[in-house]
Amino acid sequence: MTASASFRVVHVFPDSARLSSGPCNAILAIMESQLSHGMDVRGISPVDNKIPAAQCQPIEHLPIREVDFGAADFYSTAMAAKAEDRGLIFHFQGIAPRTDRLARKLKQAGIPYVFTSQGQLHYHGFIHGLKKFIYLNLVSRFIRDAGGLQFCTQREADRARYLLPAWRKPVLVHHNLVRVPDPASVRPRPREELGIPAQSFVFAYLGRLDINHKGLDLVMKAFARIATPANAYLVLVGPDWAGGRQILEQLAGQLGCGERVRFLGSQIGEAKWHTLRMADAFVSPSRWEAFGIAQVEAIGLGLPTILSTAGNIAQEVVEHRSALASPLDVGALARAMQQLIENAQLRQSLSELGRQWVLETCSFETAGARFEEFYQKVLERRQTHSSPIANHQ
Repeated sequence: MTASASFRVVHVFPDSARLSSGPCNAILAIMESQLSHGMDVRGISPVDNKIPAAQCQPIEHLPIREVDFGAADFYSTAMAAKAEDRGLIFHFQGIAPRTDRLARKLKQAGIPYVFTSQGQLHYHGFIHGLKKFIYLNLVSRFIRDAGGLQFCTQREADRARYLLPAWRKPVLVHHNLVRVPDPASVRPRPREELGIPAQSFVFAYLGRLDINHKGLDLVMKAFARIATPANAYLVLVGPDWAGGRQILEQLAGQLGCGERVRFLGSQIGEAKWHTLRMADAFVSPSRWEAFGIAQVEAIGLGLPTILSTAGNIAQEVVEHRSALASPLDVGALARAMQQLIENAQLRQSLSELGRQWVLETCSFETAGARFEEFYQKVLERRQTHSSPIANHQ
């Protein structure tokens, strides 16, 4: 029996696995990577029959069991897991009352679990960090009782030490995984379908229309400054969020660039890739971001990309010359957009180095072994009750 077959990993989805979203897609990608590595992997997901068709994705190709999280007390799940005559570890990627109940049952049954921070251990400033410190160390035991922590970026792992100063259990730093097609194999969506001239310069954005979080007010204001002189268009791809589309439509009208903005709604699967390939560049200046999967997908597809300096991956991609990072300022963002329009050589360099960075750091091929080693450390530490600092970075 191989090491990967000696224990089972159960991934816990915070939302329905059928929902095409960053967090759910991250878990699906990890499961696929671990299964291809020969690991014994399962998933449990809450049932949700209200997902819009445009955002619903198939999950039948993976061993995922859908459960009514609202009705379940998870006692039977924990007891069945305890009864298995083998190692077992649960993997959480979200904090919610319903998953917290499962974590408590696992602790009572003596079953270890690990937690991946998709931004939950990220903080924006002193006050925000202080609130999280109090919650994590004095209120909730969910993180403290975990057997190990995974972070998607080194920056978040470094900053989390101030939130959890007593942490001495295993830590894994590994990017979320993305599978991006070869740009040469993706046919761009015809621009005439959207009334966009063939010779214009197109910026794309992918993600929910969450104005404050995703910095879309900055995007619209910066775009308005350069749109007409540069013959540029802006394509916003993603579902509405808290009335964000209407607000952005009104803002575009007030700024005089409404005729150059297209709202396409959700695009998943091949439709997403075709739409992104239509663009000349990608812009996504989030005010905070643990690990922007949509941003990484764009970079991996070879789109010259502008992020904000506030994102956790900003420093890394800038150091690898894989993307541009703009301060959260309209003028600075407009200058970065103008720079991409005018500098074809820069666009080519960002396209090539960006795709290379994604293929090297977000790879399905190497992730399985890294996670297997991480889980093994958690299980070994639990068995021996030793307390070394295991930091896989």
